[in-house]
Order: sequence, then structure tokens, then C-alpha cells
Amino acid sequence: MMSQQITEILTPLVLAVLTALVSVAAVAINAAKDHAINWLKARTNAAQQEIIGKVAVEAMAYVETLADMYQGRQKLEEAVSYAANELQARGIAVSREKLIGTIQKAWMDYNKPKEFVVEEKQ
Repeated sequence: MMSQQITEILTPLVLAVLTALVSVAAVAINAAKDHAINWLKARTNAAQQEIIGKVAVEAMAYVETLADMYQGRQKLEEAVSYAANELQARGIAVSREKLIGTIQKAWMDYNKPKEFVVEEKQ
């Protein structure tokens, strides 16, 4: 008789604790999943940004070798076309504005004044 009363009292308590634990575990798993997805997206974006930058430098170098064929805006258009084709072949989608900005940055980095270090002989 006493064990039945204890069982009747403890059963709802144990069920409530188990329900709470399952709920906490579900929330934790969902949060971990979201965190993992966001981390993977960030890593993918960083890797893609690096590739976009390298392709922009390559596109700028390509059109610079064709300097006698293209001038000014036409040179930029050719670089954008080259970079867009290269990135599309790699499965990377990027806006035209992003390409223009990245190519212009590559050109500015390449053409920025160089600092020369003069060593004094003693």
C-alpha cells in the first residue's frame, strides 16, 4: 500500500523531469545545429572572398597584358568579363558591383607607390 502511494507520487514527478530534460536537449541540439550552419557559412564566405580577390588580381593582370588593345573603361569591362567567367566556372556567384570593386582594389594595390628602404653604408 505504501509503495503504491510512493509510485503514484513519484510517477508524475519523474515524467515532468524527463519531459524537461528532453526539451532542454532539443533546444541545445537546435542551437548547436544553428551555430554549426552559421560557422560553415562564414568559412565558405571567407574562402570565396579569397578566391574572388585572387581572380580579380588575375583579371587585372590579364587586361594589363592587353594594354595595347584596351584602354580605360574598356579595360575594366574586359577584366570584369574575365573574372565573371572564371568565377562562374568555379560555381561562385558574385555581383557585378562586387567584381568591379574588387578589381579596382587589386589595381590600386598594384599601382600604389612603393616605399624603398635606403640602407646607409657605414
